[in-house]
Amino acid sequence: MKPRDRIVCRLRIQEDNRERLFTVGDRPIVIGRAPDCDLHLPHESISRQHARIAREDDGWVLRDLGSKNGCRVNTFHVNEQVLQHGDRLDLGTLRLYVEIGPESMASRARVIFEEKKAPGLHTEVLDLQDLDHLLQGAERGPHLSLFSEKRALTLGTDDPRPSAETAGELMRLVSGAAESLLSCTTLPETLDRILSLVFDNIPVERGVICLLDPESGSIEPMAMRNREGVPDVPMTISTNITGAAISDKQAILIRDTAMDERFGGAESVILLEIHSAMCAPLLRDGKVSGYLYVDRQSASRAFEMPQLEALSILALLSAIAVEQAALRDDIRREQERRVRLARYSSPAVVERILEAPGAGTSGMVADEGVVSILFADLAGFTDLAERLPPSEVILILNEIFERLTSAVFALDGTLDKYSGDGMMAFFGAPLAMPDHAERAVEAALRMQEALAELNAARGAQHSIAMRIGVNSGTVVVGDIGTPQRKDYTVIGDVVNIASRLESSVAQPGQVVIGEATWQAARHAFACDPLEPVKLKGKQQSVEPYLVRGRIDDPERAPDA
Repeated sequence: MKPRDRIVCRLRIQEDNRERLFTVGDRPIVIGRAPDCDLHLPHESISRQHARIAREDDGWVLRDLGSKNGCRVNTFHVNEQVLQHGDRLDLGTLRLYVEIGPESMASRARVIFEEKKAPGLHTEVLDLQDLDHLLQGAERGPHLSLFSEKRALTLGTDDPRPSAETAGELMRLVSGAAESLLSCTTLPETLDRILSLVFDNIPVERGVICLLDPESGSIEPMAMRNREGVPDVPMTISTNITGAAISDKQAILIRDTAMDERFGGAESVILLEIHSAMCAPLLRDGKVSGYLYVDRQSASRAFEMPQLEALSILALLSAIAVEQAALRDDIRREQERRVRLARYSSPAVVERILEAPGAGTSGMVADEGVVSILFADLAGFTDLAERLPPSEVILILNEIFERLTSAVFALDGTLDKYSGDGMMAFFGAPLAMPDHAERAVEAALRMQEALAELNAARGAQHSIAMRIGVNSGTVVVGDIGTPQRKDYTVIGDVVNIASRLESSVAQPGQVVIGEATWQAARHAFACDPLEPVKLKGKQQSVEPYLVRGRIDDPERAPDA
């Protein structure tokens, strides 16, 4: 470099299938859609003042100016970033490349940029959008042009061999990877096995498989190795290379980083002394779930195209493993959800919940809802329990609760909990029911009838009575508790009143309901008003009603 050459920063802008150069120099510039910006980018994805680039002690620094669509450097969102030669900038949907070097380099920059795309030079790419055909070609053998003789190198050495042998090695590689998918039970185990296949078949010195976290957007290493085995600390790799592979959805091969204009100047490549590298994204149905990266630091051997093809095949199978793991997780979560729902609801309600749109993310989230609450308690059961062996007490209680729960589930109610010799249920959640009050009262009557049938079968010696209270109104309903333990339940004043109606107003054998329940269900049930009562903890009196029976079947009404 001549002494008079000063270092400048240029931005190579790609838009509308054309390119142009913009020199930043030493003066700060503002990039944006506004006409008065130093670098005017009149595009709808660009904010009026999108970003600023200024030369500072560390170099040229990019700062996001609060843009709507953000700034990305090598696919990673940034607010502030020191730019390096070869960096790729994504501002909105526009793409720019950073060139930092002597001012005299401008005249030949365009030629270098075009040459790197030409076949046979230091960088090659393999389009992975149609990788299924790559696998099908490996299965068919050397008849596909993919394994032509002019590129027929074995995967592990530099000695040329016939393409049929190369295809055979690829077939064995596919077979081994497929076996890993079938035999391994966990995703980390599968990825570790695939990485072992990489080391067994390709002359790599370091390798890592990283996965993308769809929620946080971060990249996490899942399997890594070097020549000595599994390293004690995470390996540092070139984000310039991996970022390009992910964003372009292409497998990238850099034969010689020292001669590569796009990646050779990257700080990570220089510091890690990377001589040759390959990276293939884990691509499945157009979506990238991570990448498979390998490199060599020794200059004696560079990667070749057949090895990139092999790496791409393994990346595809890794993507399938990620997809299978996600499906296994979905199945496991649905099974857990189904088990949880079965604790509270009838099988018919469980199926309706799981089939509803958005069933995986909603339905049990805590929110307000209008429901009817039912409390039931067995009167005199404690005295009975004292006279019987504990094993017989459990049998009687289980038999009673089985009948009572069946009555609740028959009306699509939700079981909240058993508490000693009592139980709580509600109607109107998780599935909304316009007739929740009517269902709750009908369930209460069926519960009394079911207990009467059990008493008749058991005889007068073990006769048990039950009090039931029902109230309706707005509550908070959903999963409530801690991350370690949550219960699907309801809370609110309506719940407290229902409990007090059962414990303080209802007599053994009675069903007592609140005024809101009576208003909603009086067309279907014969009810008698009771004296207003002031319940514990309430300032105002409550007007309860005694349910005598169904209007269409008055002779089946329970005795007072």
